[in-house]
Amino acid sequence: MNILICDDIPEETDKLKALLSEAGNHPIAFNCGEDVLEYISEGGSADVCILDIVMPKMSGVKLAGHLRRMNWDGRIVFLSTSKEYGPESYQVQAFDYLLKPPTAESVEVMLQKLEDAGKSTDTKGLMLKTGGTVRSVLFRDIAYVEAMQHNVIYHLADGREVEIYATFANAAEEILKESRFIRCHRSFIVNMDKIVSITRSEITMQDKQIIPVSRLYADAKRRYFDRGLTGGKQP
Repeated sequence: MNILICDDIPEETDKLKALLSEAGNHPIAFNCGEDVLEYISEGGSADVCILDIVMPKMSGVKLAGHLRRMNWDGRIVFLSTSKEYGPESYQVQAFDYLLKPPTAESVEVMLQKLEDAGKSTDTKGLMLKTGGTVRSVLFRDIAYVEAMQHNVIYHLADGREVEIYATFANAAEEILKESRFIRCHRSFIVNMDKIVSITRSEITMQDKQIIPVSRLYADAKRRYFDRGLTGGKQP
């Protein structure tokens, strides 16, 4: 998850950034609202903005208002010593509050809320025939898809696998209609939301699996970064 932090106190920003990184996220930090607006206006990616409410020059509430007027539609979490700013938060569709000082536990609770909210609006998937049964698999749960002889293996983010008898061409045609997936090799399709890093020759997934990138699909890296710049949405 791409998380933006804005707090005018660098020490507090660094602490929250460390807590979010330890939880497997990709935080980027700023110390003033003007820098946040410049970052977003230039195409910077953020799924969530955690904004300190009390800041000089531009408060977190005012910053959130500017973001909404720029049509940024991510989730806003206010960072504060109290929850006394409730009425203002409704005007900018705030998602949650994170009380200062943040702890590993409070950050975990916030991240779980964000994950649950995301799942409630992300319910598209596939019907896969395996053996004598038909199984429903959500796109968000698929880490990558692999061709294996005459079978196709769907590797799920939780470590499970679903293997079906099918041609990889047919499987690819169906799953690549979903914008989060890219083909990076004749035998692999990956979910860009599950990528940790990417180079010209390989992709590292969240489960540490290394996926090759072939010359034929060299645009995989560009497409991955393009997705980041559009916040995970199709242009």
